[in-house]
Amino acid sequence: IKDDGTWNPTIFNFDTSLTPYGGDLELINHLSIELALPRPHPMTENAMVTHAARLISGSNGAIMEILPEFEYFRDIVFHFKHAVSGATSTPDVEDGYIWLPTDATLHWSVKSISDENKTLQYHVTAFRGHLQEFVDPAAAVQKDKTQQNAFASFLSMFSKSKVARSKLSCADPTNIVNSCGEKFIKGKAKPVSVKNEDDILHLTNEE
Repeated sequence: IKDDGTWNPTIFNFDTSLTPYGGDLELINHLSIELALPRPHPMTENAMVTHAARLISGSNGAIMEILPEFEYFRDIVFHFKHAVSGATSTPDVEDGYIWLPTDATLHWSVKSISDENKTLQYHVTAFRGHLQEFVDPAAAVQKDKTQQNAFASFLSMFSKSKVARSKLSCADPTNIVNSCGEKFIKGKAKPVSVKNEDDILHLTNEE
């Protein structure tokens, strides 16, 4: 991190990329030093990506064995991010089927991006082996540009469409404000869009 604080990497950015980068590589590098784990040599970026992907996914269980809470923290972050930015979590099932808490257990592995690109990425499944994918950020931006208004994303919550979502769940602050704000409950106020922390700070008491 620079002295002026301009570079502050974050970890577990699964919604951005399923290949470890930035803060994940720094985290694994420091943990490898602290826990006396072998590091790749030469320590190229590709080698560190492979090293980090195997450790974070648990394919290499060296960290999980020493720090079991690392696995819990990883899965909690993944579930929260997928609740907001993920594609459909569950496959189509027969009528009346009841999902159990154990079905939500995440199963991690790593796979190459493609036959040509051997860079490793996380392969995460749950709910009868259903692949847990995230909405493509580029597609989400394009969808936002084509939406008619902020209220459209709120109404999409109640749609039965299986199309991948860009603003998905009740965890979306825009949905929370427009469905829970006193101003919107009592009258037909124009819906507001909440995209960042500044939007939250400028909400009125009624909103």
